[in-house]
Amino acid sequence: MSLDLSFARVLDAEPEDVFDAFTDPVGQEQFYGQDDPGWIVESQCDLRVGGVWTVAFGPSRGELYRHTHVFQVIDRPRRLVLTTTETRLDGWSFETELEFTFERHDGKTLMTMVQKGFPSAELKAEHERGLPNAFGRLDRVVRGRLPASVLYMSMSLDGFITGPEDDFDHGLGLDGERLHQWLSAGEGVGFRPAGPSGDVFDELMATGAVVVGRRTFDLARRWGGDHHGVPIFVPTRQAPPDDAANLPWVTYVTDGIESTMAQAKEAAGAGNILVHGAATAQSCLQAGVLDELEIHLIPVLLGAGRRLFEHLGTQHIELELVRIIDAPGVTHLRYRVGA
Repeated sequence: MSLDLSFARVLDAEPEDVFDAFTDPVGQEQFYGQDDPGWIVESQCDLRVGGVWTVAFGPSRGELYRHTHVFQVIDRPRRLVLTTTETRLDGWSFETELEFTFERHDGKTLMTMVQKGFPSAELKAEHERGLPNAFGRLDRVVRGRLPASVLYMSMSLDGFITGPEDDFDHGLGLDGERLHQWLSAGEGVGFRPAGPSGDVFDELMATGAVVVGRRTFDLARRWGGDHHGVPIFVPTRQAPPDDAANLPWVTYVTDGIESTMAQAKEAAGAGNILVHGAATAQSCLQAGVLDELEIHLIPVLLGAGRRLFEHLGTQHIELELVRIIDAPGVTHLRYRVGA
């Protein structure tokens, strides 16, 4: 009896964009990729009926799995059919048939993969375990074509983002500095930490605009009017300060969080939007304008302070864990909102 598997996921883009991303070298490398340092993906694709798509991937040059796909049907942007030969590390090979379909689904794409002809239940199960990561990474590629709003926040294990009594003299509250010690881990340069945390820091610093709550902005002494040289948008119910004209990078927005985010995304160009501040994060979640959360989880119980989700209310919000990076003194957890 043939052993087949089927896997489907809704990706946040139109079928044309998903199809093109999947058949593009960048998308293919992501589909077969891992977040593990040193993971190798080499992909070459001749996108035509009868053309060959070869992929070599693995943890090192000496440990590469090899897939050879031959295109049987190409019906952009609806369907791909391929015959596949998979070669294991010991040189043993087996053949399967692959079909990918791309269906429009409420402005997004339901991408379905069916693979037929596994020689064993163990191999089928192995492939099933890897598919959530593969589809998740492809979704990151298609989402990357549009700016995403991302909350970056250090948080204790019991949910606090500051210690108690945070004010102008103690912006992080009493003992709140503990939540940011990971930024000085290792032998980094300036504020950039060493190791895997440095890569997360680089992502933050590559954002194209900042949305920050008024209170957080003021407690940070308005960052001197500049946060890595990009526009800053501050949602507020109060009038802008008298010296707002002296802050050319800063825009105070008084007509709601949706307007704030729309202006930030327009200003960010191709970059993501850095979201900062507990109240602003909660407002973004409630309004449905927060795309992702990057939580820097610190192994400490502060016991008191300001919680990240203190006043979120009773709204049920699903999150999907898309990445885990374990680093000295911190675990970076990346979540997608509304999965």
